[in-house]
Amino acid sequence: MTVERDACVCYNQPMKFAFFGYDFSLPVLERLAAEGHEPLAVFSFECDNVFNFNEALQDFAQDRGLPFSLEKPRIDMMEALAARGCACFLSTGYPYKIPPLPPGAYGVNVHPSFLPKGRGLMPTPYIILDHPEAGGLSLHKLSAAIDGGDILAQEKLEISPQETVETYSARVALRMPEAVSRIMADLPRYWEEAKPQEEAQALYFPPPDEKLRMLDWTLPVERLARIGRAFGRFGCLCRFEESFWAVFHFDAWKEAHDHAPGTVVLRAKNSAVITAADGFVCLKDFQRVGQEKT
Repeated sequence: MTVERDACVCYNQPMKFAFFGYDFSLPVLERLAAEGHEPLAVFSFECDNVFNFNEALQDFAQDRGLPFSLEKPRIDMMEALAARGCACFLSTGYPYKIPPLPPGAYGVNVHPSFLPKGRGLMPTPYIILDHPEAGGLSLHKLSAAIDGGDILAQEKLEISPQETVETYSARVALRMPEAVSRIMADLPRYWEEAKPQEEAQALYFPPPDEKLRMLDWTLPVERLARIGRAFGRFGCLCRFEESFWAVFHFDAWKEAHDHAPGTVVLRAKNSAVITAADGFVCLKDFQRVGQEKT
């Protein structure tokens, strides 16, 4: 992380905290608990248990007798936790806005981009598609502006030409426990030394829509492959056979041909080869999600 501490720093005492997240960020919670910090409550959200999970997080809470809530936090919940000595409200991959903090409490958010670039709920596809400069991990103060709080610490991540949503997420996940542990061990000092974000450099990404996920057969295969890497097992979209399809895995290669883009040149039960502007795309894992309107 870019904010460094002396090896001889005198760490503060462990603190009580509330945790907001899902299974992806569970290693952060486990690390903090192992280091003596005391979780008082765990907040999560409804997960589809296909791409997002919270079952292990719920097990953690139940095993330790902690309140576990899928409700959006309310001010009265925050105040009740503060009355029990909750000093920090820690958000790690939590999609909802956390209410204003009780007086004197710390609020920390862990965000998977190099802020102020990459604000928004799901910046990863944008980072892989067009904004490698936003690759990184940031810890910042919770604020009224989403992802706009002062920076406590952050680390730049270089984006490789073959980066995928899975590799990027894994790289972030591997760094989160250590990054949060370091901040929590010396939070008052990090808080005091936090740096405001440069608003002139801010870049916000809205939640990805269907247009961003669409495989447009008139595009070059390099761009189509990048869209596939940006969404991976979450799925991109395409059209053929008068239907819409969700696509989870495909190969693409550049090769001259005489077909119009979007032509299905090979079709089997579990595969399809479709022409792009300058090559071919072989769909290997896909399913129909709807009919095109006529």
